[in-house]
Amino acid sequence: MSAADRRTQLLDVARDIVATEGFGAVSIDRVAREARVARALVYQQFTDLSGLTSALLDRESAIAFAGVRSVDWEHGDVDRVGRGILAYLHAAPTSWRIVLSPFDGGPPELRERLALRRAYARAIGARHLSRYLGTTVDPNGPTERILLAAMEELARLHLVDPVEYPDELVLRYLRSLVDWAMRVEAPAGEE
Repeated sequence: MSAADRRTQLLDVARDIVATEGFGAVSIDRVAREARVARALVYQQFTDLSGLTSALLDRESAIAFAGVRSVDWEHGDVDRVGRGILAYLHAAPTSWRIVLSPFDGGPPELRERLALRRAYARAIGARHLSRYLGTTVDPNGPTERILLAAMEELARLHLVDPVEYPDELVLRYLRSLVDWAMRVEAPAGEE
């Protein structure tokens, strides 16, 4: 097996573990055992557990976000944007589960990487909310933090049980969240 194929195999094993049990269940020993390779081979590919989980998060993030840039953020209403995002959740559910997973039990570097991704998501949300309102919304302020946390939870619920949390319910909550955020962030006197 080529080095690239072996790396893919090891990341696939780690992906399956995280998708079912979370980041805390991943270890070099377990990945090696489930891939039926020597631990040294895992270390050779990733250096350490942090390298393995970071490579996994990078790969799964790239898969999850591959098409999100094509969502019509500029001209789309909330439903159109929401449907575009839901399409990408449906296209790569395992990758999204990993991206949205709590990092409990993972290496400290994983927390930093996830924090950077969340900061980026808040910046995008703040930019679009600012555009809609005609005022500046702080990407690190409480509105964007609450909005992102709620949207992440909606996505997790939908991914775990799409029958109980169907697209239309997710969209209804998304509309309510955006309406709330716009009321909270509206310039004084425009509420």
